[in-house]
Amino acid sequence: MKLSVETAGAMFELGHRLGSALQPGDLVLLTGELGAGKTTFTQGVADGLGIQRSVTSPTFVTVKPYLLAGGGELYHVDLYRVDDPDYLYEQGILEELERGAMVVVEWAERSRLLDEYERLLVRIQLEGERRRLEVEATPGWQERLRWLL
Repeated sequence: MKLSVETAGAMFELGHRLGSALQPGDLVLLTGELGAGKTTFTQGVADGLGIQRSVTSPTFVTVKPYLLAGGGELYHVDLYRVDDPDYLYEQGILEELERGAMVVVEWAERSRLLDEYERLLVRIQLEGERRRLEVEATPGWQERLRWLL
């Protein structure tokens, strides 16, 4: 599925729609160059989940957990500065995912471990001021993706 996003607000809104539909154990992978809108998308996801606190890029800390008001957690992961492809395993993020946490990973192409999970992959490409999104879903996401985006 391909989408075009004109503004940061539209990117946030797309993330919000996704966040409002996330379920325990969902994995969302984001790829794209610096400034493509990965963090803006993730802020929308968090907003859609009802997270009230400010969501910023975890570039230097790499992982930020957010507790959901109704229970559960969202892990926001940024692999930009990570060279170890096994990092998510070593940090226990994959274990949290298997326990039902929702996980959004920026710079997801930096970890080979994610290929074995059901996931939604969003590739964001810059085209001037506009963003082109290519969305790929594993079988468990296919039906949900039709009405979600």
